[in-house]
Amino acid sequence: MPPLALGRCRIQSVFALVIAITFASVSSAAPPEPITLKEHTGWISSVAFSPDGKLLASASADKTVRFWDTPTGKLQTTLEAHDDIVSAITFSKDGTQFATASFDGSAKVWNTAKRDAMHTFRGSRGALLSVAFNPNGRALAAGGIDGTVRVWELDGKKQKEGRVQREHKSWVNALAYRPDGEGLVSVSSDNEIWFNPGIGKLIILRPNLAEVRSVAFSPDSKLLATGTRYGITKVWDNNGDEVASLKGKGGDVWAVAFSHDGKTLATCDGDWNKPSDIVLWDTTTWKERARLKHTNEVLCIAFHPKQPILAAGAWDKTVKVWDLTETLKADR
Repeated sequence: MPPLALGRCRIQSVFALVIAITFASVSSAAPPEPITLKEHTGWISSVAFSPDGKLLASASADKTVRFWDTPTGKLQTTLEAHDDIVSAITFSKDGTQFATASFDGSAKVWNTAKRDAMHTFRGSRGALLSVAFNPNGRALAAGGIDGTVRVWELDGKKQKEGRVQREHKSWVNALAYRPDGEGLVSVSSDNEIWFNPGIGKLIILRPNLAEVRSVAFSPDSKLLATGTRYGITKVWDNNGDEVASLKGKGGDVWAVAFSHDGKTLATCDGDWNKPSDIVLWDTTTWKERARLKHTNEVLCIAFHPKQPILAAGAWDKTVKVWDLTETLKADR
């Protein structure tokens, strides 16, 4: 064989070996096929795991909340929760209660075991878009299209309109309490982020990017992630300083979520009624760890409180659940 031909063969062999190794590496880290939950008849607005991780709750435009068995994905219960779109759902820290918010203007607190309503709160003008329990279990906050963040005490006393804690200049798209209970964050279409780095302190951030769609605290309360209308996710520290800026496809970042160990941040953005990617970011390097494919525009995501399991709800009325144990292990 001529020397030139021999050299080409060697180059081709080496190239083929590199390709094989590369694809083997990618394959070992590739996310598994998700479980798909299909019982809803309206788009999925919110998903949440119970604190013990045994239940996955999904809220929908079909006015219902559905409860699924996390290990099997089997439907347990369907709750006719509101008179309009159920926009948000969350569990209390001890899991004995869950709360919902709705376009009908009400926020409700429910008994988890019995699935019956304990409190119904009103006061906001128009649809509510977000709801959160204070980690101390004594209060509930909700925000909506009237720009207010209202807080109701859960002491059994009748409170018609609650207490207005904040007033944004536009819709309050999302809010969350710090896991350590020290404060509250709210984000709005007025392009402002209001958060408490500690009791009695308030920081207002104005990223000058676009409407702020989503927010989440890291489990240790040291980081705050916010998603915007045009595909940018910003991560901030407790001083209000920018830690990272993560760029997506350019669509609405409807949801952000930290994993239970704080090592991964999930973000999703997409265009109306088109497939979305959920990107998993390493919170040490802020490099992409993995990418999950959904069949439609993802509107909400949630991590399991104890395991590397991620749920995502979408415009196509489905919830997909990924077990990322091997995916995230392979990436380390």
